[in-house]
Amino acid sequence: MRLLEQYASWHELLLEGYEAGRAQREEGEEVVVCGLGGSGAAGDFLAAIAQIYGLGISVRVYKGLSLPAWARGKLVYAISYSGETLETLACYRKALELGARAVAISSGGLLQQEAARRGLPWIKVREGLLPRAALPAMLGALLGSLGGLPEEELLSAYNSLKSFMADEAKPYAELAEGAEVLVVGACGEHGVVAERWRQEFSENAKMLAKSEVYPESAHNDIVAWQAPKGIKISFVSISGKGACREIMELVKEKYSLHGKAAEVELGEPSLSSLLRGAQLGGAASVLAAHRRNVEPEATPFISEYKQRLRRALSASSSS
Repeated sequence: MRLLEQYASWHELLLEGYEAGRAQREEGEEVVVCGLGGSGAAGDFLAAIAQIYGLGISVRVYKGLSLPAWARGKLVYAISYSGETLETLACYRKALELGARAVAISSGGLLQQEAARRGLPWIKVREGLLPRAALPAMLGALLGSLGGLPEEELLSAYNSLKSFMADEAKPYAELAEGAEVLVVGACGEHGVVAERWRQEFSENAKMLAKSEVYPESAHNDIVAWQAPKGIKISFVSISGKGACREIMELVKEKYSLHGKAAEVELGEPSLSSLLRGAQLGGAASVLAAHRRNVEPEATPFISEYKQRLRRALSASSSS
């Protein structure tokens, strides 16, 4: 399974990306990350990590077509693994119009070509991956470029990712197999892991998935579980420490009233726990895809969306 092999190489991708980013160091207290899908997820993880380690930067992630004026003068990273993502290219160009400092991150493509033509920074990540599996390479590039992360944390994450075995993901693939909807909940900074599981199960396993991030979801999403449901639901509760653990124990109790529930114990939020949690979810989604007899790499609807967006942008620019 090609995707599983790529998830198993995350320790290498993290270190490679970090070294590539370190060769292009940038400074800025206000950082904007433009990207979608797995590339945009790198920005989400950066924002969580900046908070965990107190890196002294504020991070905003933009996942749209036209970067707002609030990005003026800020440090903007435009991330597209392929370098061909139309929304990210538009964001990159708008950042330059706004006078922002723009850094491109990709494996090549039009984004690299634009950066080269303008003589602007470009950080290269390893080619030949599926974009959703390239998360640690792109996150590593961001962390290396911005600096401030304790090296022992990078080493801890490297060792944790290296020790991963696909068998660890089997219980969660089995849990998802018989479900019509998979719900993944997490608390605090681990919320980015729950959101990543939602993305991975949607894209790889082709199944309906929902993420809940607590404590916010304790004021809205949790109320949905007061009423009975007429669909088969499975739940994954991502547990941490302290108050977050107490919150997720309550949530798991409510989940268990509606279907099978499992727990992922990640401990204290860290670079290691966030990436290990995402790695586990990615592998589980691939195994679930095979159990459900769907092809994890096939994404024809995304291809159709990109073609239609290209036509719409072309029509807009010519009118």
